[in-house]
Amino acid sequence: MATLDIKHTPVFTKNFEAIQDKNTRFIVNQGGSRSSKTYSLCQLLIVYALTHGNTVISVVRKSFPALRSTVMRDFFEIMETLGIYDPNLHHKTENTYRFLNGSIVEFFSVDDAQKLRGRKRDILFANEANELSFEEFQQLNMRTGKHFILDFNPSDNYSWIYDVINKENSVLIKSTYKDNPFLEESIIKEIENLINVDEGYYRIYALGEQAVLKSTIYSNYDIGDFIQNDSYYGLDIGFNHPMALVEVSNYDGIFYCRELIYESGMTVKDLLDRMLTLNINKKTELLVDSARPDVIEDLRRLGYNAKGARKEVTEGINSVKSYKLVLDKSSTNLIKEMRNYKWKSNGDNILDQPVKLYDDAMDALRYAIHYYHLRNKKGKTDFGFSSFSF
Repeated sequence: MATLDIKHTPVFTKNFEAIQDKNTRFIVNQGGSRSSKTYSLCQLLIVYALTHGNTVISVVRKSFPALRSTVMRDFFEIMETLGIYDPNLHHKTENTYRFLNGSIVEFFSVDDAQKLRGRKRDILFANEANELSFEEFQQLNMRTGKHFILDFNPSDNYSWIYDVINKENSVLIKSTYKDNPFLEESIIKEIENLINVDEGYYRIYALGEQAVLKSTIYSNYDIGDFIQNDSYYGLDIGFNHPMALVEVSNYDGIFYCRELIYESGMTVKDLLDRMLTLNINKKTELLVDSARPDVIEDLRRLGYNAKGARKEVTEGINSVKSYKLVLDKSSTNLIKEMRNYKWKSNGDNILDQPVKLYDDAMDALRYAIHYYHLRNKKGKTDFGFSSFSF
């Protein structure tokens, strides 16, 4: 095989050394944001597939849309950069890539029950593994022959991953943004500025260390299946931050919530096109960030029942906390934000102001539920929503 010129970080080197040890089963990558851990693991899988013929490698994540937009994008970008990608070997329907030496890399989500409990493989890579349940981990583990590789940000107070780390046949590889020499200076400054935002977030996403988020805002939720009934939409407008569209559905006093759009870099035109593609019900009330009356007007001209949302944050949070929530299990970004959404703190003092991170889907969800809550208050006839009237 020809020599490959792979530009890599120390994270790749540590993982490459770990996978050479046959006695190492679990290779756990704990790291902060932009440490290169996911990209490095994609490089590792490509090198392993090229040098170990007839190997079956599975790459999994909680949901397939999240997998496609992260790991799959990195994997095939690396293949093309190395000049070894052959479209004839890429089965896009089955989401597999078969190398000429017989090795195969398959991509699937754990909500695909058939593949979760399907055939065995030699290597498994679980991206954002803390999204997986312990049962899903067990199903994948028992069908993996050689190495179980995973990466995660240590944002949860407890996870089955911490038990895996303590196993004798595990290797823990910690990494931070400082392990990635290819980062732009603007990204470095953004990560380092987390110390000025919140100490807990700084420990998790800059230092890659576990931190107890004492001031988490919401605890009134479970994760399960979405039930569509009496629905409302909440829309938070973003570009550098994600554009977030969330549907909430009230069934028997419980709000079932799911993300419909969660994507950065979207223009308003992109948003409107996507909403048409998703067949968003135009009659359903759509609560939109009232700071963007232009977007509200564009939506109305297309026939959507768009209204400006009330923006009071603390009151809106109290409305959301008044109900039991069930987050759709495939809404990984919504779940991640819910787990990380917290109050600002000053030393030991908790302030009545949320940290302005992980709040895009949270804002969208709040717009919709706060609207419902105020609308259903007894004797309330004027809610003060911008551009809202009976």
